[in-house]
Amino acid sequence: MAKFSVDREEEDEEEEEEEEEEEEIGAGRSSYINNSESPKHKKQKVLKKISDEGKNKDQQEVMVKLEKESTNNCSSSSSSSISVTLIDPEVLDCSICMEPLTPPVFQCENGHIACAPCCTKLGNKCPSCSWPIGYNRCRAIEKVIESIKVSCKYSRYGCRETFSYKQKVSHEENCIYEPCTCPIFDCTFTGSSEQLYLHFSRKHWASAKRFQYNAPFVVSFDKDDLFIIFQGEEDGRLFLLNNRFERIGNAVSMCCIGPSTVKGGFSYDLISEYGQTSLRLKAFTHSFNGQTEPSTSVEFLLVPYNFYRCFGQLKLEVCIRSCREFG
Repeated sequence: MAKFSVDREEEDEEEEEEEEEEEEIGAGRSSYINNSESPKHKKQKVLKKISDEGKNKDQQEVMVKLEKESTNNCSSSSSSSISVTLIDPEVLDCSICMEPLTPPVFQCENGHIACAPCCTKLGNKCPSCSWPIGYNRCRAIEKVIESIKVSCKYSRYGCRETFSYKQKVSHEENCIYEPCTCPIFDCTFTGSSEQLYLHFSRKHWASAKRFQYNAPFVVSFDKDDLFIIFQGEEDGRLFLLNNRFERIGNAVSMCCIGPSTVKGGFSYDLISEYGQTSLRLKAFTHSFNGQTEPSTSVEFLLVPYNFYRCFGQLKLEVCIRSCREFG
């Protein structure tokens, strides 16, 4: 504020000089005054400038940063693209279904926008103001969406892909870097499947049974155990043998710890024997990222009570095949 202030004494001196000048100019005085600004007028403009700068300070800072960043990009690269950070990424989502907007995008007379599916579901009636919507396209938003490239939300776990905003949902639904959590109860580690396998090998080596693909192995566990962890010797991949207690026995199935976005599963066999009787399940694993309870598999081996060993122990022969298949 100080650098824009006007000293009162200087203003009085300027007014005295102006009066002397008016006497000398005579008849031309009115013309001079009309085409110039008095010190008082200048002071008002300066004060107004200070007020306007105070109101627009934040906005000007943002504009300068963008302009400066754009200038730097032009001097260092022939590309005309710039990097922009969205403080609220949801601004490009449909306010109704909260999914990312994809062309065509429609707006009502009051400027509210919505995606095409929502316009149809709502009978072309804007939920915010009840005006018709679904007839006028918002070309500006469509151009912004088509020109934006975004990074995957799993970039912190290793994904380096960038894609257009309208491809965001489809990519993330199939991204192999979806985070997985450690199956050990009191461990809080979260990372990509590859990071998890490495973490488990280093921190929880004694908590899993090692196995080789395509080679049958035997495992024994208590009927009340919730799960057993297997880890492949070749690739470190983790599998869970899930055990669910039922009224007539135990339902046993297997899943692979990995991103739920990955399609297909590993073929596996479970065999339970009692005397001359044997029960066998041949199925495919489902991927489980560890962040939710594993879904109850449709395929499971039901081991009756009379198959239990001493002290309620279950004994199974397991074989996991190395090739991922689509069952």
